Amino acid sequence: MTISLPLQLLRHGETTAGSAYIGRSDPALTALGWQQMNDAVAGLSGWQRIISSPRQRCLGFARQLAQQHNCPLTVMDAFAEYDFGVMEGLTAQQVLDQHPGVLDAFWNDPAGSPPPGAETLAAFEQRLTAGLRQLLDESAGQAVLLICHGGVIRALRCLEQQQSVAQLLQYSAPHGELYPLTLTARLL
Repeated sequence: MTISLPLQLLRHGETTAGSAYIGRSDPALTALGWQQMNDAVAGLSGWQRIISSPRQRCLGFARQLAQQHNCPLTVMDAFAEYDFGVMEGLTAQQVLDQHPGVLDAFWNDPAGSPPPGAETLAAFEQRLTAGLRQLLDESAGQAVLLICHGGVIRALRCLEQQQSVAQLLQYSAPHGELYPLTLTARLL
């Protein structure tokens, strides 16, 4: 028997950090960021559970939405964004200026060349897979909304397509976008 979990993935909206690499840091959403998220779920309902990253750029909106829909909310550290190490909080230009070669190496080989101090993609994948297994155990058959981050969404889309997480950069995940994903036990 295959266990299936229909997920909707919602990326947080625009933040006050602009185009910087933000993983463990936690800038606030802008007014546009809140609007992007509200627009993405406008007219939608039926979730039996809302899951959120612990970062406030996700959790603030998740709390509001859970209250509006009288839906249980669970915060899961497993779905926090990738930790960018020395690139954290910097724009691409700042990384190029302050850490020559780091950005090119990461973009050319994200699995083999993580930024100094960053989480490895293998560790990121393990963390996400553990979170997905927990979701399958606790929420099989339920409609779940997961409010998370661009890197998480990209990696989960790789897993859904049975690709290496190292392929995550081929996917886009704009702020405030909603993505359907069906998780099955065979993928884990």
